[in-house]
Amino acid sequence: MRNDGGQRPERRNSTRMAPKGTVSIRSTDYDVRGRLANVGTGGLCAITLVTVPDRLLDRTIELEIRFDTQHGAWIQLTGRVMRIGATSIAVAFDNVPDNFEALIDETLTASHQRNRVISIVLVDATVERRQRIAEAFRAAGCAVVDVSTPLEAIVRLGEFHFEPDVIAIADSLPTTISGELRQFVATEHPRAKMVTIGDDAIEPEGLAHWLSSVDPGGNLAKRVRLLLLDPRRKTPD
Repeated sequence: MRNDGGQRPERRNSTRMAPKGTVSIRSTDYDVRGRLANVGTGGLCAITLVTVPDRLLDRTIELEIRFDTQHGAWIQLTGRVMRIGATSIAVAFDNVPDNFEALIDETLTASHQRNRVISIVLVDATVERRQRIAEAFRAAGCAVVDVSTPLEAIVRLGEFHFEPDVIAIADSLPTTISGELRQFVATEHPRAKMVTIGDDAIEPEGLAHWLSSVDPGGNLAKRVRLLLLDPRRKTPD
């Protein structure tokens, strides 16, 4: 949706990044909470579960932002609503406090460092296979966190400051558990590429991304590199 002048206001006067975090938005007659889509010293875009009312356009609002870090604290700001979408809201900040600017600078530095290396979360209860797959990702230049259970995966995902690039889930888990974990990833970490790992040599139908652990040609690392370059595909209906 546009503002009153029919023009999309310029809101990218500062570098944006996409750390994990929560934002609480309050006006005199409406409150909503959402997840950060991107944020900078000039403003933010948040994803909401509901559509924010049009009456908030151009209105000054109060915000509280909290990054998903172990010691993250709520930071209070004010801003003006610039755009409203079906499940999004864009806000331009008023003057921001020094501690927020410092936090953004620190997070931006971490973002640049993180962008240099592809991050992987690998979930596989089969130790030998998990080690082989992890080494193949590392050989492709990735930073890998490998765990054996969904609970470990959820804990480690919560510790990430930014979304991992790839979450790879093996079929070694009971079908219902691996399915529930994939649903959790699809809902809570939609920006990550989700990969299914299995022992079949041929890719099953209906999967967006598949990696076979079968490696008779010794080309697992090469196939990992091709997987990383493969754009996201929609899972067939």
